[in-house]
Amino acid sequence: MTETDLGSKPRATLATIPFNEVDKTLVADDHFLFLTLASASFVEILSEMYAGNLIQLFKEDKTLTKWLAECWQKEEVQHGTALKTYVQTVWPEFDWKTSFKAFYLQYSALCTIDQLEAHKSLELMARCVVETGTSSFYRALQHYVREPVLRQILALIKADEVMHYNHFRQYFSKYHAIEQHSVPALIMAIWRRLGGIQSQDAYIAFKHVHQGFYPHRQFVPADWTNYSLTVKRLARDHYPFAMAIKMLLKPIPLVTPIRKMVEWPLVGIAMLFTRA
Repeated sequence: MTETDLGSKPRATLATIPFNEVDKTLVADDHFLFLTLASASFVEILSEMYAGNLIQLFKEDKTLTKWLAECWQKEEVQHGTALKTYVQTVWPEFDWKTSFKAFYLQYSALCTIDQLEAHKSLELMARCVVETGTSSFYRALQHYVREPVLRQILALIKADEVMHYNHFRQYFSKYHAIEQHSVPALIMAIWRRLGGIQSQDAYIAFKHVHQGFYPHRQFVPADWTNYSLTVKRLARDHYPFAMAIKMLLKPIPLVTPIRKMVEWPLVGIAMLFTRA
């Protein structure tokens, strides 16, 4: 992997997104979509903080840190800015700035280098998990949405997230060749990050978006529970389960027959989870 390869993909910019053409009638009454987009904008923009932790962890790897600083970090923030602009275009009554400030104060206390995996290859595996989650999430959301401008935004973001996954997977392979963790250790790293996604990112962002949109109503855990049930229900029709399972399994050093043997049962289990 060369630095040229890492920076060769043309980058979409906000200038390519026609926010003035948004058809508000297709989305303005979709409360679920508002909560989802606003929460995602919070998390994406704060990727800049997480990038700083990764750069510190991999400070001796100049190629990786260059990509993190010049590509990954900037693109993640760009995603958040695009979602923020869309939210402000469709729901101008939402005080994005104030709600984000509250989210920042809570989440920044948790987003520290101490929260990273103890081994570099395991942290890169964890990053693959996150990029799997984001790319499949945006693919599902694109499938759900009918508003053309938003579909364009989501397609651009999803393409970037898949590219980020591929880069992290390649760097994982490099460090795994040195550290040589067992398959169970890799699976446990995946499991830890799957649990962390909900507790640290989505939940905290949702809470502050909800509080900002309903300033006169106290946020309660049931608000998150009800939202999560809606996510599960919509996932049955829109979530790319096979895509997500393939991406999660790909970095794990399994022989092809075993990979194929476990892939579809895992897809089935994931789909059953949405019916729980």
